[in-house]
Amino acid sequence: MLGSYAASGQALIALVFGKKITNSKLHLGIYLGASSSWIDGASGQMPRYGFAIGAYTIYDLNTHWQLAMDIVMRSPKGAKQLRYENSFVVPDDAALIGEDFNRLLTYMSFTPLIRYKLTPSWGIAAGPYVAARTKAKDIYGKDTENGTLYYYYNSKKDIHLADAGASFDIQYILMKGKGMHINAQFNLGLTNFYKDKNTHAYHRQILLGVGIPIGNR
Repeated sequence: MLGSYAASGQALIALVFGKKITNSKLHLGIYLGASSSWIDGASGQMPRYGFAIGAYTIYDLNTHWQLAMDIVMRSPKGAKQLRYENSFVVPDDAALIGEDFNRLLTYMSFTPLIRYKLTPSWGIAAGPYVAARTKAKDIYGKDTENGTLYYYYNSKKDIHLADAGASFDIQYILMKGKGMHINAQFNLGLTNFYKDKNTHAYHRQILLGVGIPIGNR
């Protein structure tokens, strides 16, 4: 809950007060991105694609070094078309037993980064990330003569609330370092997010996003 307030607060500050508090060293903005995720340790699967939204804060330490905080309020993770052997439960309808399914998870993530600016436009960054799970469901589906048969399972009790790992980022800023930010980020999950200690699974995510600065740089 506190994380939700913090993330919402940062986005609200960026939108409402960005022009007032942004200065030569402190920069705020809104983040919009596309996510591709998969689960290392799960059999079968296709990547899950989704939309990510959040905000960022950047503080210039000097000409080349920055501290940054990315907060993604909606970070879709998981994977699609996992094999049935990855199931947490047996579906109520016997027709769905043995079918592939989608594991759809959503997190709120916090990523503190240290960035080195190679040029005014190009920069590379790394740091840890922590995330809080907000949604978790498995969706089974099968086409039948009478339409598509679905079964939804709330998997929150099978998945840890928190996830943690490392983040690596490449950034390009338009207008010689004064325009929109274009980021390619890879998030490497380092903790098993399944509660079952006998089964191990780790998040993998690629984020391609655009940062829209608020106020004058």
